[in-house]
Amino acid sequence: MASAPTLNAWFWLGAAPPAPVAVPRDPRVDIFRGLSLLVIFIDHVAGNWLSRITPSAMGFSDAAEYFVLLAGYSAAFAYGSVMDRRGLLPGSAQVIARIWKLYSAHLALFVFMAVAVAFMAVKFGNPLYYEHVSILPFFQDPATTILQTAALLFLPNYLDILPLYVVLLAMLPALWVLARIAPVVALLASAGLYVAAWMLEWSLPNLSTGGSWFFNPFAWQLIFAIGLVCGHATLRGVSLPRHWMLAVAAIAVVAYGFASAAPWSIIPGLGNVVLPDDFRLDLDKTNLSLWRLAHALSLAYIVARFVPTDAGWMRSLPGRLLEEAGRHSLALFCLGVILSLLGTFAFFEIGRDGLMQVVVNVAGITILLLTAQVLQWYRRVTQKVQPQKSSPLDEARPA
Repeated sequence: MASAPTLNAWFWLGAAPPAPVAVPRDPRVDIFRGLSLLVIFIDHVAGNWLSRITPSAMGFSDAAEYFVLLAGYSAAFAYGSVMDRRGLLPGSAQVIARIWKLYSAHLALFVFMAVAVAFMAVKFGNPLYYEHVSILPFFQDPATTILQTAALLFLPNYLDILPLYVVLLAMLPALWVLARIAPVVALLASAGLYVAAWMLEWSLPNLSTGGSWFFNPFAWQLIFAIGLVCGHATLRGVSLPRHWMLAVAAIAVVAYGFASAAPWSIIPGLGNVVLPDDFRLDLDKTNLSLWRLAHALSLAYIVARFVPTDAGWMRSLPGRLLEEAGRHSLALFCLGVILSLLGTFAFFEIGRDGLMQVVVNVAGITILLLTAQVLQWYRRVTQKVQPQKSSPLDEARPA
């Protein structure tokens, strides 16, 4: 049986195996994507105490980086493999279909947000709700703002991740073509665009704030491209490099991020136990600072290196719940946005004491996990009636 190409042959020369490589489904992808969806919900609820123990409070990166990295990885299976088997045009057609679904979901979320914010502002006589989500221009000039929303130039708060993924998916066919030439070519092109975003200040305007997109797609495409190339490697049978120096470097970056974030500083008496200002870093999230990127990749390497695909905890009830949540990421992401907005309303109008913190978080997480169960059940039922062929990760298409 012919062997897979070496890491160097694949990375520099684009070498491919002489025969297709059988790739089993990796449950870690769905599990950690499901976990990211829960964290995104928690972090989006304004005033949520639980956000003090999420990744954003523990290091340089947060759930957004992991979500986009996993999106790139699984996109290689969902769309790149189709381009390999059936050609660039059929694969690109599937990408366009997915983009349309994401775009439609974004517009539906916008309608929900506009209605919900208007109801709360009128019901409780609190116009600050308009400011909280940066949607006031919509009510001042609806006709113009509707056109801007349709063009993805008006992005209120809570509604910035789906437009980012729309642009990233639009880049996928070109990135995949370059990766097939040689992965180093795709990464160099992506890195070049990332540098241009920083040096030339390339960005897309966001007219809701008068600034730019909160997630600059010209910068964030780099972590997506890295995930895509990693998926390309898996499809070619290329294994992750396992040198001990890489593990040490990854652990050092994560440890530095933890020390810099100083999550213990919220404990009374430890507020001053932090790193000096000279050791503070630029953690620009909009343009994906290199430290955020390095931290996210380091965590991903540690998980890929030290968490086996057959770990026992993945077969436990929490592991199975997270895995099924990760398989329905678009639906759960949209529901998470709705629940986080409702949770914010509850905190504003009822209070943020301990009981409300428990109610909002337990209710939100429970609803998300139960919804994933219902969607998984519905998928099984409908597949019995009308079975469909899918790629190994087709069920896990990211939001």
